Amino acid sequence: MATDKRYPLLLYREWMHPFTLPAFCIAFLLILLWAAAWTGWLPAAVGISRSTQGLLLEIAALVGLGLWLIVSLLPRAAFVQCLPDYLLLRVGFLQLIVSYSRVRTSRSVQHSQIHSPSDEPGSRRSLAKRMALKQCVAIDLTSYPMAFFLLRTLTHPFLFLEKEPGFLFAVEDWMGLGRDLEEKHSAWLARRKDAGKQPRLGAMTYD
Repeated sequence: MATDKRYPLLLYREWMHPFTLPAFCIAFLLILLWAAAWTGWLPAAVGISRSTQGLLLEIAALVGLGLWLIVSLLPRAAFVQCLPDYLLLRVGFLQLIVSYSRVRTSRSVQHSQIHSPSDEPGSRRSLAKRMALKQCVAIDLTSYPMAFFLLRTLTHPFLFLEKEPGFLFAVEDWMGLGRDLEEKHSAWLARRKDAGKQPRLGAMTYD
């Protein structure tokens, strides 16, 4: 049986890319300083013993290494997947299950149609410009499967539509995701109909 395809989210690749090299350099430098402190090559700071200095640098090095791992691995752990009974959104440790009963419609759009760089605050404008021409699959929902403020806090604003409940997925194979979603959604509707349950009808459009 074929495995349901995972579609990596371009948002996290574009978002994390500028931080990868700086995070690596900071982690590498902190590891060098920690090694120098424990071998006695680093001069003792005023009022701080060598053992304390080494311990503090070890903690800083571990934090720096952890941040670099997060920046490097998060893009690989951020994807969307169409499963037979629900849509799965995975971002790091967050695993969100979206039942097809919540799906109203879906369509293809450019990222800038939903999040125009000119409308974004300065902190997100650079990312919005890099994402502007990315083709996306926009999915309108009846509601989110968890509190929106919490969902937004754990992810990124560019994963969502502007006003109505819904997701915006920028992926390389956006046509494949659109077809996959349409097929899984249609199959789910058919099963609901056969079971005598009234499904929510929606329209899937991909240009």
